[in-house]
Amino acid sequence: MSIPTSELRALFTNNVAAIYKERIAPTSFLRGFFPTVTEPTKYVSIEVERMGEKIAVDVLRGSDGNRNAFSKSTEKIILPPLWNEYTDVTDLDLYDVVLGALNNGSPAAPLFSKFADVVAKKIGLLEDMIERAKELQAAQVLLDGIVVLQNGDNIDFKRKAASKVDLGSAGGYWTTGATDVFAQLEAGCNFIRTVGRTAAAEYNLIMGSAAMTALLKNTTFLARQDLTSMKLDAVTGPVRNGVGASYHGTISAGSYIVHLWGYPQFFDAESGGAYTSTPYIDPKKVILLPSQTNFIFAHAAVPQLIDELPQQGDYVMYEHIDRKKTTHEFGTKSAAVPVPVAVDTIWTGQAIA
Repeated sequence: MSIPTSELRALFTNNVAAIYKERIAPTSFLRGFFPTVTEPTKYVSIEVERMGEKIAVDVLRGSDGNRNAFSKSTEKIILPPLWNEYTDVTDLDLYDVVLGALNNGSPAAPLFSKFADVVAKKIGLLEDMIERAKELQAAQVLLDGIVVLQNGDNIDFKRKAASKVDLGSAGGYWTTGATDVFAQLEAGCNFIRTVGRTAAAEYNLIMGSAAMTALLKNTTFLARQDLTSMKLDAVTGPVRNGVGASYHGTISAGSYIVHLWGYPQFFDAESGGAYTSTPYIDPKKVILLPSQTNFIFAHAAVPQLIDELPQQGDYVMYEHIDRKKTTHEFGTKSAAVPVPVAVDTIWTGQAIA
């Protein structure tokens, strides 16, 4: 006995949702520095209070203690950008096969299950597009602190000028052999340690492709690799240590330890209908971060109707049937923004002119 069409549609929708939930989103290296936080509200907020690193001063016994006054904390309220990607499943070839089976009275349940798998994979591809957009946002925060939005309403996290350095005027570019790259990185670590108020002694250096090439050719850098009895550096061949990123070893910069990373990954940037393969990291720049970051990737609620069951999470899948246009659409929404809570713990250097 065949299953009624009304029940088949419910079966199809439930299968799509189940397959979609089982799908694991691709891991992104830059996003890994921004742990996900989900809020049930339209806006996300962070609270910042700068205490500094004062020390207590001892007092005479029997005297009054030292009175302390704390400055008011600063709350930042942000409206995250919204992504909404969908597809019309009636355009899929398998849709016509399922429709034909229903019209002919043939068993359609197996076809519905297969079709649900195809649709869920298509939704996964839409989610991958949003994941790349989030990865690009993380790169923008780490490079200059400004998330660039399509509508021009950019989100500026007001990074200090001293956190974005042209190394050509601060000791020389890395393409010059006499440039002391170790001193430059030590200065970057000092900025994060003293201005960013982090206790980290180990740092991660993410390098653009051209910057990494210049580092490995820099004669001052290479000269120190000749040490044998006293090993300050351990620069080795890349070891895959995460999706898309390559670990190239460790160097010392002053009293600090710096881990070297490459990130040779790209996305397709659209301009005038044409797409250009574009690196997430500016090839000429490097990004220095403490080993433990105080950042978040804040996800807010996406627009929903009151008569629907409210959904919350990184992604919210939806279904829409337009009988007038004869379309059956599935899509996914996400509203998020990377927030560098400790914004002064990012240091960016332009290593090549």
